[in-house]
Amino acid sequence: MSGSEIRERINKNNARIQTLLDTFVLNKEIQDLMKENDSLRAQCHHNFIDGVCEYCDGFEGAIYDN
Repeated sequence: MSGSEIRERINKNNARIQTLLDTFVLNKEIQDLMKENDSLRAQCHHNFIDGVCEYCDGFEGAIYDN
């Protein structure tokens, strides 16, 4: 996936997570979305700006599996 595709997908997942959190329930869908975000971060070709990747919101210095 390209950086912009990862950014788009993470934004979509985060919006869905926020909607679900507004119901005050941590459920399997939130866990699945967060796991997908971790997977996306692992395949991201990071470009850090002020310590945060512009594509996946990963933090500089964090260990990712890529």
